Amino acid sequence: MGKEKSGKTARGARKPTRRARSAGGARRAKTTEIARGALRAIPSVDDVLGQPALEALRRKHPVFPWTRLVREVMDTYRGLRQPPDEVDGADRASVRTWIVSEVELRVEELLRGGQRRVINGTGVLLHTNLGRAVLDQSARAAVDEALGHYVSLEVDLDTGRRSKRATVLNRLLALATGAEDAMIVNNNAAAVYLVANSYSPPGRVVVSRGELVEIGGSFRLPEILRHAAAEVVEVGTTNRTYAGDYRKVARKGDILLKVHKSNYSMKGFVHEATYAELAEVAKEKACHAVYDLGSGAVFDYRSAGVGRDDRIEDVLSAGVACVTMSGDKLLGGMQAGLIVGRERFLERLRQNPLRRALRVDKVTIAGLQEVLRRYLFEPDTIAAIPLLGQVLGEEDAVRTRAESVTGGLSPQVRSAYEIDVVDDEAAVGGGSWSSAVVLSSAIRIRCASDSDAVSLARTMRRHVPPVISRLKDREIRINMRSVMPYEDDELRAALERILCGAIRRDSRQP
Repeated sequence: MGKEKSGKTARGARKPTRRARSAGGARRAKTTEIARGALRAIPSVDDVLGQPALEALRRKHPVFPWTRLVREVMDTYRGLRQPPDEVDGADRASVRTWIVSEVELRVEELLRGGQRRVINGTGVLLHTNLGRAVLDQSARAAVDEALGHYVSLEVDLDTGRRSKRATVLNRLLALATGAEDAMIVNNNAAAVYLVANSYSPPGRVVVSRGELVEIGGSFRLPEILRHAAAEVVEVGTTNRTYAGDYRKVARKGDILLKVHKSNYSMKGFVHEATYAELAEVAKEKACHAVYDLGSGAVFDYRSAGVGRDDRIEDVLSAGVACVTMSGDKLLGGMQAGLIVGRERFLERLRQNPLRRALRVDKVTIAGLQEVLRRYLFEPDTIAAIPLLGQVLGEEDAVRTRAESVTGGLSPQVRSAYEIDVVDDEAAVGGGSWSSAVVLSSAIRIRCASDSDAVSLARTMRRHVPPVISRLKDREIRINMRSVMPYEDDELRAALERILCGAIRRDSRQP
């Protein structure tokens, strides 16, 4: 090929002229000069620590690693592409002010941030991001006692000898679910992992392609199974799987796994093998039918008109060897993985060395014991388990509570904002049922614009305690079915303070 023309580069782009190269060099030199000036403007650590605001904090919290935090903030400043808008990058006082302010913000986050108690006005009863089920007073008292005292975790009080933890809890769970045996691990993913790992090798895990779900937080069941089992065999198709698909590949000792569609549904040209059909295949092929029920209910929600799922007892009576589920979903307890089923099946799980890595602590045992005792011994279970009261409580009672909260607001707030009570729906949530809703009522606050609604919702989240609402167009809705009844007065007081504050801010604006 011939030489390229002198005015072009090899790729056809025109070479920069000498004048352009000079201008570019000048810009780079100017940028470098600004960067150097910005770095020179960063004060010393001692200078920052000596500022009055930080000196006051240091006296209040003398053991905190202040030098480390200041250096971390300085490193953050150095990593910025350009100084913040409020900072003159060449002015040391301006940079120092920003660093001190950032240190104060980070200290405040460490002191008051992280997990905090909130008022749940979203209408999602088992809200995963808000901690799912709320415990009743007796379960909370048991947890508090376990935290504040020594407990008989692994000691037999009759003989004084060492015993196994959670023996009574396992018995309570077995009785509540109609199972031969039961055991507890730290969450349902761990329960599924332990089952798959305990029976492979020599067995395999056989599962429908339509049930290889993602269970939240980018945590996918196929990945759990492939880590736990020697081999995972997928059968059927995404939309249709039959019992015969399992039968064709099943070998002696395999796990035939069925996974509940907790947070999604499939309609149209679909089919799935029932847990009863899998139990029949397992009996025929000398396999083990396992149902990852996910939520798992002891209470008969279906007879109460909510959801379509069978109880755990119904599933086990069909011949399934094992059921796994969560403790903080439809059971209404604490986070845990509940495993119930045949005694011989669970015995192999108990022999797995991984079981110790997955065991629960004294706090979980204390709370779950009390929750299961409510199911077994309380004549009015709906009144005893907060979740049941939330799901099955009368709609009129929920509306009355909402009207009481709005009626208690001051005339100033009611005249400044359009506030009323509207019909709404609540979701059980928490990966329990994909489409089941419960009729409810919500407090509605209409705002002038979408941005006003977003701003007010943010202010509510920053309140103490935070109020978590739901945005719908220019409306803020606080669904009262997810607000606990004993929080009504606190919610009213919070709304009064938040809305009065917003009124004062608006009055100061030109």
